[in-house]
Amino acid sequence: MGAGSRATMKVLTILASIPITKGVQIVIAKIWSKARPEQPMTDTHDPKVKAGDAIGYAALSAAGVVAAQLLTRKSAETAYRKVVGLEPPPPAPTRVEKRLAKQEAKDAKAAAKAAQKK
Repeated sequence: MGAGSRATMKVLTILASIPITKGVQIVIAKIWSKARPEQPMTDTHDPKVKAGDAIGYAALSAAGVVAAQLLTRKSAETAYRKVVGLEPPPPAPTRVEKRLAKQEAKDAKAAAKAAQKK
């Protein structure tokens, strides 16, 4: 897959993320207002906000971010298949995946070195 396919995927991801992000924000606001109707969350840095409320809102927001990322990626992949007619390029590896790959390469090199000594 070339640079053009990655660029196309990035554009489709950006286009998909705009309505999905807005929708997730609306859902989070509705869920929070149902859970805490007496205290709508407006500013988590407000000194009047209870710690439990701030933590609960942060957890709800984090779940919303994960859901938005998943929906955005899946929507962009579907759009890519329809527009281009091919499978989309794989997502870029995360920091953890890069670190694991580096460690595996290091372990394989150490194992090969140990096998040579025998």
